[in-house]
Amino acid sequence: MRGPGQDSSTNAGRGRTPKQDERVPLQQARAAPGWRRSASDSLLAIAGVALVTGVIAAAHLYPRFPSSALTYLLVIVALASTRGHYAAILAALLASFSFDFFLAPSPDVFAATELEDLLDPVVFLATAIVTGQLTAALRGHAEQARRKERETRLLSEQAQELAALQERQRLARELHDSVSQALYGINLGAHTAREALDSEPGEASSALEYVIALAEAGLAEMRSLIFELRPESLATEGVVAALTKQVTILRTRYKLSVDAQLGEEPTLSLERKQTLYRIAQEALHNIVKHARAHTVLLCLSKQDGQLILEVCDDGLGFDPTGHFPGHLGLHSIQERVAQLDGTCSIESAPAQGTCLRVRIPHNEPGSAVEKSVRI
Repeated sequence: MRGPGQDSSTNAGRGRTPKQDERVPLQQARAAPGWRRSASDSLLAIAGVALVTGVIAAAHLYPRFPSSALTYLLVIVALASTRGHYAAILAALLASFSFDFFLAPSPDVFAATELEDLLDPVVFLATAIVTGQLTAALRGHAEQARRKERETRLLSEQAQELAALQERQRLARELHDSVSQALYGINLGAHTAREALDSEPGEASSALEYVIALAEAGLAEMRSLIFELRPESLATEGVVAALTKQVTILRTRYKLSVDAQLGEEPTLSLERKQTLYRIAQEALHNIVKHARAHTVLLCLSKQDGQLILEVCDDGLGFDPTGHFPGHLGLHSIQERVAQLDGTCSIESAPAQGTCLRVRIPHNEPGSAVEKSVRI
């Protein structure tokens, strides 16, 4: 029969998990680098102090040149800044003993009553400790800065991923609301034209015209979406070309009468062109979504050093003095205008259309861009 001690030891051995079995060698593996570092620090301290002592003693520099003893301090500072407290303190003790026993021998070398005998180890130890503390503090600050940099980079990557996801979702909605419906209409119109081709040629012709109109609208939508996916197009084609694509969409898809007077390409930076394009795009989107308009005026001109962009419509209008929580596009426009150091004003009334004016600097400091948007 087994005793209680045998059962407990057996159960303990049987109950040990693989992770517990691996714990001892893992701890040994982690402890090994610490011992190796201590050994290497000791060797470096001994070698550094021995080298300085040998050079000073061989060249008989001390006491002819008392400042040569400061070389020990250089070794201590170098070890404290590169290896840490242990190497620096060990080097300080070795330097103190080496200085006393090899460089400045005296009959009463073992009598620690003179100020010089007490000052040497104190100076060396103080140098080692202070330098080690400063180095540790600097390393801590550097590690904290690196950690903050990593966190900032991670947050930036997450923000970029979120922005990319939102952009993909927006494009998916745009494709579903525009191109997908246009393709469905083209398919339906083509089937109608094929069925009426033999019996009613007139109806087939109308169906084909409907198909052509939908194809043109879908093509305009695709060009606009591709343009938005390639921001560098604003640098190559310009903001006038981008606004022209928006005008084509308004005419083909939404059957709006658009009077476009865009003029010459403005001399703006790429970032300001992108912001200006987004302002106009948001304003036109508000017209389609809220205004129920029939005609739209889009005008881009230069007057007195100012770039003036006007977008007007004859839609429903609203009270600009009240709250318009559903018109989030207006808030977006105001934020973009603020980014351009500009100002904006809204003129609107029920059943009389809406006018949004925006002024942004152009070319010279203090100049402005005026944008009128009737939504």
